[in-house]
Amino acid sequence: MNAPDFLLIPPLVAGEALRRVGRRVRSGRFWRLPYSGAAPHSLMATPQDLHPADPGLATAIYAGHFAFGEDHVSTRGSSPFSIQPPSQEWHDALHGFGWLRHLHLAGTDLARANAGTLVGDWIDQIGSNSRHAAWDPDITAKRLISWLCHAPMLVRGSETAQHQSFMRSLMVQTRYLQQLASRARDGYPRLHVYIALTYSALCLAGRERAIRQATRDLDRDLDRQILPDGGHISRNPVILVELLADLLPLRQTYSKLGQSPSHELLSAIDRMMSALRFFRHSNGELAQFNGTGQTPQNLMANILRFDDSRGKGQQSAPFSGYERLAHGDTTVIMDTGKPISRATARRAMAGCLSFELASGANRFVMNCGSPDSSFSTYAPYIRATAAHSTASINDTASCRFAAVPALQNFLPSPLIRAPQEVTCNRNSLEGFEELDTSHDGYVRNFGLLHRRQIQLSNDGNTLNGADSFLPTKAEQKRSSHTIELRFHVPPQISASLLSSGKSILLAAPNNDAWTFTCVDAPIRLSESILFSGPGQPRKTEQIVVTAKSDNIEEIRWAFERRRKNPRSSRKKNPESKDLLDGLGDGGSP
Repeated sequence: MNAPDFLLIPPLVAGEALRRVGRRVRSGRFWRLPYSGAAPHSLMATPQDLHPADPGLATAIYAGHFAFGEDHVSTRGSSPFSIQPPSQEWHDALHGFGWLRHLHLAGTDLARANAGTLVGDWIDQIGSNSRHAAWDPDITAKRLISWLCHAPMLVRGSETAQHQSFMRSLMVQTRYLQQLASRARDGYPRLHVYIALTYSALCLAGRERAIRQATRDLDRDLDRQILPDGGHISRNPVILVELLADLLPLRQTYSKLGQSPSHELLSAIDRMMSALRFFRHSNGELAQFNGTGQTPQNLMANILRFDDSRGKGQQSAPFSGYERLAHGDTTVIMDTGKPISRATARRAMAGCLSFELASGANRFVMNCGSPDSSFSTYAPYIRATAAHSTASINDTASCRFAAVPALQNFLPSPLIRAPQEVTCNRNSLEGFEELDTSHDGYVRNFGLLHRRQIQLSNDGNTLNGADSFLPTKAEQKRSSHTIELRFHVPPQISASLLSSGKSILLAAPNNDAWTFTCVDAPIRLSESILFSGPGQPRKTEQIVVTAKSDNIEEIRWAFERRRKNPRSSRKKNPESKDLLDGLGDGGSP
């Protein structure tokens, strides 16, 4: 694709504008007529909510304190739905009603009454205004699933009029989603809508005919969005967690009603479970690629209880564009792919050929990740190639994103251009396993192809690497560009430059340690930022290797685990000497 970037933007804007106009038309007065009609009188089943809950938060909600992400709002006796939201994320969380789980777990009469009152407030204030932002299809899907999961709390002891109002609203939201499903944003939001519609068909009495249609729609989108290797087309690993948190209870709900889940649903769940294991490091955390941040450990634990697999998991996810090396208690997970669908790559990053390294209970090399909230605030920094453990040229990203904030917020994904050709070959050497990869993300601007080779030893104690930048035309070899290899280090890892000036010691609190060595180019420790997790981004460090493209053909480096037994030593291997030759022992602190 050789068109200038500015020519790529108008078709993206036009497509999104048409989707939004279609959604607005279908939520207008004429289209609202099909939303009315008879409401079911009862529920056939209530799905399980796998998300962890905190009964202590029920007290805060009763007191009028609603905290979502970084935003804390006190209603001071007013309805939360009449307050100006401090952020879009707070608004979406409030109207998605996921916080009902805290009131449900509290289990008190006061919590149940509070939940019923808040749901009633929403129905009275917003329930008939389908043009309100709370009726975004994705938010509506979250709300519908939350209401169905916690319906016993909401209808228990309620008056007849309140019960009928609740059931009628469930049906109105269901019919609304049926009208708008095809207009939902592609990717996870649209799949989430089909999941919600299947929940509704199964749980609301008298909707047996709707079950078949909802199952067909869900199966079709699962087949399209869940890749053969179990990854999601967004390439964001944490989306697997969110999807499984809804699909596993859905599978149970089919069984509760004496129905057999479809083959497509069962297969998708199995594939996603396998992919989830693929993206987990040895310390249980998910690799931070393309929108994944801090691992939701409690939710992961609830999901993994359903995992009955045995044996060695998959080591390659070629359809998703990731590879994994795992030996001993060391794991290396690498991004070896490109965006599959621009429309679904809402949180795509310029991290091609980046990797993460973990051993035992610690991650030693990471990407900077994504925050739990305020994503849009930090997006330009999070997406940059410099926020990933890979190579950049002239501090330029390997992908191009829309630079104007208004355009970023309007488009389904701000991604404009990405590498078009990404290669990966997996090789078995004597004593090592190798990934030989390349991408053309820098060919357009600099005429250089980035090639990266990494080798993990079979004992998991040595990771060798080599980065080269190959000119695509002979005359481009004379151009001089600044190359920087970055290896981001988590905050809990202590990094120290050793006396040789060629090595850096990385030490974990449990005394596990690795040494990074590079003799082909100068190395230094520099400040970095970890964006993952709640709260503000945290300062950490990164290893930076700097070179000029016109005077170096290859930069070789290695991570070597420091054994606790000083008598042990690494066994050198002739197959990997091309990456190891010239690397010193590193010196002392």
